[in-house]
Amino acid sequence: MVYTRQNSVNIAIHSQGFGAGFKIGKIKSIHKTVNWEAEVASLHSLKEIKTISTIEYYTRPYVYGKLNNVYVVRFGYGQERRIFGKPYWGGIETWWTYEVGASLALMKPYYYYVTVYEPTSEGSYQEVIEEQTFENHSQWLGIIGRSAFTKGLTETKLSPGAHASMGLSFEIGKQRTRLQAINVKVVAEGFPMGVPLMDGQRNKWFYLTFHLSYNWGSRFNKY
Repeated sequence: MVYTRQNSVNIAIHSQGFGAGFKIGKIKSIHKTVNWEAEVASLHSLKEIKTISTIEYYTRPYVYGKLNNVYVVRFGYGQERRIFGKPYWGGIETWWTYEVGASLALMKPYYYYVTVYEPTSEGSYQEVIEEQTFENHSQWLGIIGRSAFTKGLTETKLSPGAHASMGLSFEIGKQRTRLQAINVKVVAEGFPMGVPLMDGQRNKWFYLTFHLSYNWGSRFNKY
C-alpha cells in the first residue's frame, strides 16, 4: 500500500542544548516527502562552567557571567529525499534532508543570589542578600547561587531570526506504517538583533549547532 501522510515527533540533543519537536509530512513519492516542522530547543554557551558557592551550602549551582536563559522556537518547511532504499530483507533506509524557516529566541534574564552592601539609616553599611543580574556584578561581595527559574520570567525578551539545516535521516523501523529514524543535521541560525548568552558574547548573532535526534511516528492515508 502507498501512504500519503507521515507525522512524527522527536527528541534531540545538540552541541549547545536539547530540544523536541514534531513534523507534519506529505509523501509525494517513494523518493520525496515534504514536511512542515516545529521545534523548541534550549541554547547554551560553549563557555558555560557551573560553579558551586563557597559561601553557603545547599544552594543552586550557577554559571558566572551568564546573561540569559535562552530557548529558541523554530518553524520551518523541509524536504526529505531518498538516497538508499531499504533492502527487501530489512536494514536501514537513508534520506537526505533540509529545512529552512523562521526562528524566535526567548531570552529570560539570568539572576543570581548575591551579597552586597546596603546603606543604613545610621549612615553605615550592612551586608544583605539580593537577586541581581550580571549587569551589577561590579558591586557584588560574593555569589551565593542561582535564583529560581521563575525569577525574571516577566522580563523575557524576544529576538526574531531565521535558520537553515541540512542532514541525513536513517530509518530503522521494520513496519511501513511506523516511522522510526535517527537523524543527524547541522543548523545555521542568525538573529539580527543578537542573542547574548554570556558576558563575553553580548553581540553574538550567529550560531552553528550539530544535532542528533530520534524520530518516531506513523504513516497513513488521509482518507
